[in-house]
Amino acid sequence: MTTEEQQQPQKLFTEFQKASGSGPLAEAAAWEEKVRQELRDTPLESLTWHTYEDIDIKPYYTAKDTAGLPFAQQKPGDFPFLRGVKTGVNDWLNVQQVQVEEHSRAAIDTAADALQRGADGILFKLRHPADFDIDYLISTVDVCRHSISYALQEQPKSFLEQLYGALRARQVSHRNLKGFVVYDPMTAKGALTKEERACTARVLDLTKDSIDFYGITVNGTNFSGIGASVTQEIAYTLGAAVAYIDRLTNAGEQLESVLRNMQFYMGAGTNYFFEIAKLRAVRLLWAAVAEAYGEPALAAKLRIHSVTSSWYETTLDPYMNMLRATTEAMAAVMAGCDSLTVAPFDATFQKPTEFSSRIACNVSTILKEEAYLDKAVDPAAGSYYLESLTHQLAASAWQLFRETEALGGFEAAYESGHILGTITEVNRRKFRNIATGKDVLVGTNKYPNPKERISFDPEELIQSAHFDTTRAAYPTEVMRMATELHLRKRRRRPKAVVAIVGEAIKRHVNATFAQEFFSCAGFETEVVHFGSVEDASENLERVGAEVIVVSASETAYVHEFGPRLRNHHAKPTIILAADPAHMKAEMVANGYDEFIFEGCDMSTIIELVNRKLHGTEGDDNS
Repeated sequence: MTTEEQQQPQKLFTEFQKASGSGPLAEAAAWEEKVRQELRDTPLESLTWHTYEDIDIKPYYTAKDTAGLPFAQQKPGDFPFLRGVKTGVNDWLNVQQVQVEEHSRAAIDTAADALQRGADGILFKLRHPADFDIDYLISTVDVCRHSISYALQEQPKSFLEQLYGALRARQVSHRNLKGFVVYDPMTAKGALTKEERACTARVLDLTKDSIDFYGITVNGTNFSGIGASVTQEIAYTLGAAVAYIDRLTNAGEQLESVLRNMQFYMGAGTNYFFEIAKLRAVRLLWAAVAEAYGEPALAAKLRIHSVTSSWYETTLDPYMNMLRATTEAMAAVMAGCDSLTVAPFDATFQKPTEFSSRIACNVSTILKEEAYLDKAVDPAAGSYYLESLTHQLAASAWQLFRETEALGGFEAAYESGHILGTITEVNRRKFRNIATGKDVLVGTNKYPNPKERISFDPEELIQSAHFDTTRAAYPTEVMRMATELHLRKRRRRPKAVVAIVGEAIKRHVNATFAQEFFSCAGFETEVVHFGSVEDASENLERVGAEVIVVSASETAYVHEFGPRLRNHHAKPTIILAADPAHMKAEMVANGYDEFIFEGCDMSTIIELVNRKLHGTEGDDNS
């Protein structure tokens, strides 16, 4: 190869011709014309996705979508830090979560072993901080070498005083501590009591000289963990942070000390590109907040710890949680988080095992050591979609943040019910879409594992105070637990028969939806086709099933099935696979208990079937 040839850039994908015209507008127009030709009768606009954040996502993005965006040429480390403050490598700390029960020494030994096996830090989750053996921790783990963090539900002031006192007794400098404290009554309850304000100020006083130990954590997972949209998570986390700043500075703390000692604790969900854009938008907006306080440079001190989302974790087919956690972790890392915790895949239904904890820790290790995601800072830079999405999320979240401030600030907006009310509105839409199958949780509401064997006691789990009822999968899981109890007590699975009469496509669609729903709920599901109403009525009267779903013509289900099935010897739940619209009252009068169709509200069906299963379990001693 000649010198001239070496200097010429190599063209990739030469089989594609360059778009006619010049500039991003002409290029976008050429692509759009080609797409319209391929779609034929389908409007291009129908491919636009409307999100829970009220942002419309187009099917494709071009240079046109980033033309004129601010910070397009910004480098990492430059204000307002959209691309982060890392300028060398995209390094992050692999922080393993360790639950501390009554005997804290066992948890400390587990932590020490995890640090030996490759974890960079430990996040102890303490239910009873007063019982934690701090002296044993300091003698077992080098707390000045490793990042050691503590999630506390109570007593952060007394816990830290004991920690700092133990360090002094051993002549270890508290300035060398690494890690953070997770104690955030603001996002958990919407306000600080007088005692909590004094406690938070004392925590800040204790930790402000420990440069790498963060005392004030704003916990955004208190929003994302109950189904908030990404926009809401960003806006309300910012609002809570501002409330902390105002509370602490009004109590006499220095603004610089508060901003330097503040960390965001953010969940990473399954919406991959949104999660990448989320942390970029958070840094951008935090810079605006710091600038408004007259300290723009301190925005660079913001630390972000990411943790895989609890909202999307499932109890059913739990190995799917490994895949979810991997993509969630990838998004957080590509967005530039400072540290990362991957939750064990079995955390929803049991104390994590050594295996599940090891796998969780290895996710982060593999992303670094085998996927090399630490080699490029802000790898999302230049993506038309991600650059555009970052600014859309930032604009939407900033508008919501300003609305919250206009209501009197975070605490006033929370107390009035505005914050939880807006989250509940989104939360209900998400639950509805999961129930109808529009939003998919693989292994739970779609593609269930028919061979799955539940290893835990369903009744004990549901009644446990530690079972997370706020998760997306919870309503579906409750019905599956009911069928599992039915199996264990009656030694057979409950049965659902889907009866299809005729060949109408719409009836097939609703019947298929019903079959999938009951299969995901753990039923033995059978689809039976009948050629005539007479044949169907005669056979269904003899079938043994807890649920019978009827898919037939309007004439048939009004005048034939209802009255005959109402006298069925097994007293099954009778469900019509159709939208009865204005005929609902008539259908109920004719013996139908509920209605199932694509887009229906499944919560009433789940409740109905649960009552049926629980009501019939006790009368069979076989």
